[in-house]
Amino acid sequence: MRAVLVLLLLATSSVAMAKDRKDAPKDGKDAKTQPAPPPPRTPGPEDGKATALLDKIVAGTDRKAAIEQLGHVAPRTVDAIGEWLARPHTSDVADRRNVLAEIHASVPDKTGKFSTPARQDRKEAKADDELDWLEALGKLDPAMPGLGEVIGDVAAIRALAGTNDVHAARLIFDAAFGDDTMIYRDECGRYLRKMEPNSIPALIYMSQKGNYDKKRYATWQLERLDRQNAYNALLAAAGDEALTIAILEVYRTTHHREAVHAVWSKVNDDAPRVRATARAAWMDYITGPPPPPAPKKKLQLPGGKLTKEEKPLWLTYRELADNELRKAANELLHEDYPLDDPTLDDFDHKVRTVKVDLVELTKRLFDYYDTERAKQDSAQWLAAKVKADAGDLAGATAMLDRLLAANAERGERDLMAKVYFAWAKQLEAKQQWAEAAVAYSKAQGLDPKGAEATAALAAHHYTLGKALEAQGKDGGPDFRKAVALKPDYAPAKTEAARIEAARRPVWMLYTAIIAALAAMALFGVAMMRRRA
Repeated sequence: MRAVLVLLLLATSSVAMAKDRKDAPKDGKDAKTQPAPPPPRTPGPEDGKATALLDKIVAGTDRKAAIEQLGHVAPRTVDAIGEWLARPHTSDVADRRNVLAEIHASVPDKTGKFSTPARQDRKEAKADDELDWLEALGKLDPAMPGLGEVIGDVAAIRALAGTNDVHAARLIFDAAFGDDTMIYRDECGRYLRKMEPNSIPALIYMSQKGNYDKKRYATWQLERLDRQNAYNALLAAAGDEALTIAILEVYRTTHHREAVHAVWSKVNDDAPRVRATARAAWMDYITGPPPPPAPKKKLQLPGGKLTKEEKPLWLTYRELADNELRKAANELLHEDYPLDDPTLDDFDHKVRTVKVDLVELTKRLFDYYDTERAKQDSAQWLAAKVKADAGDLAGATAMLDRLLAANAERGERDLMAKVYFAWAKQLEAKQQWAEAAVAYSKAQGLDPKGAEATAALAAHHYTLGKALEAQGKDGGPDFRKAVALKPDYAPAKTEAARIEAARRPVWMLYTAIIAALAAMALFGVAMMRRRA
């Protein structure tokens, strides 16, 4: 009996110790030493206005005007609207679900799953996707429980979507999985798709980092947009540098396996900021945490036989990056690195190809790209300079415009400024005032501390004043600025003096009228005193 009690005590103590180990922080530190949560967000100056408008929409006070005003302030109150949307609701979820049922909206159950719809043809599916919830909700009985909050929530989702803000897309996605807002998941998805391409970063992130349901939902939205492929996602952001950078940053933080090749395609992008972001993402692929190993199984060979060993079902992002570097080195550096594909190795013993230092090879490839780019940029500048020296300043500045659009931080900016200054003088001589003002501005902006910087800025204001006068506007302030910058600037002094002279008689007339009125008043006072 005593032995049994001892065994029971040992068993219970082991269970308790195991539970303690399980509940302990994984890094072995006390819970008190864990990082503190981020500080609360500082409210913006218009946050109160946004929440007040949303409350008016819920209350039914002039909803149409409030929704319109909300759209105007939304770009500056994204976080405030997102926080309002995630608030504890006063109406019950069941009541709000009944409201949506009245307009035949597609609503998930409490687990987030949609019922399997009847088969629809393309026309019916399009009509369902274009259902205007707000319009349909506006036709319901205003006394219906929960209606006001449903209208307010839908208005908030639409206002966020209307901002076309990358962060706003994440807030809409979160609303699709909130306990109080899950019933709007179909509407959230509809507006995430309407926000494309600005919703792509949020959808990519959640397709990689969310839980199973969020990954599935985000992937489905990307598939509907045809942006699940990494190349297609970057293609959607073409021409938008900030959005391209946001997508690359998501690939960096998630180590998106299927995006390895797409990221490498941007490490030599023409835009310096895109290039820098892609390179940072690439370095995270090759130096970040090791990827989880791919699952293995015996693969079927031609003829129906199975491999002797279990093989990984896919390459990890590190292995894909390794192969990408090998291909680039083979093509650009003319170095022979066989590609490593463990999924195709069917030997009983492990056969590994030549190992490469991923960081070192990456550095050499980046250096190669930078050297070639410097050569190309130098050749383009020389071509533009040849045109300028030959007197073709129009052709030269057109070439420089293209060069600066690709890279505004070039090394020949001071020399380019001289070309723009000369071109501006030609335009000024032809009295093409607006074009001259632009050219002078470029000359000053490219070399703001150069010998001709002040002259260029003064000439910019002079020609801008002339352009304004040609449009029937007042060029006087710009003429005066030109004189203030360069007191000996004769054309600007002449124009400023002309305008001053044209204004002086008006002031003299006003002065004379005021003096006459004053004299009449004094005369009247004197006459009244004499009579008295």
